Amino acid sequence: MMHNSMAENTVLQQFFTNYGLTQRESEILSLIATHGYTNKEIAESCCISEKTVKIHLANIMSKIGIGSMRRLLALLLQQAFKVSGLTNEKNIVSSVGVN
Repeated sequence: MMHNSMAENTVLQQFFTNYGLTQRESEILSLIATHGYTNKEIAESCCISEKTVKIHLANIMSKIGIGSMRRLLALLLQQAFKVSGLTNEKNIVSSVGVN
């Protein structure tokens, strides 16, 4: 189990570095990616307002050059698959059990 956590951290850290995310932006994105937190939950966890969470998310999207959370999560998954050696669609689909 610890191995997966280390792999997750590596993937996330590479992603954060590649896109020049701040520590707070990285923290927020990590809470979404690893725990599925809502804006309200992020705000409570980080002791900031929901409006501030939305501002950070807008900044993240702007830095990455995307406009949707789905695209953001897709990019994170692509990074994870790349790190794990799953680089083509067939390997990716079979690794998550989609038929």
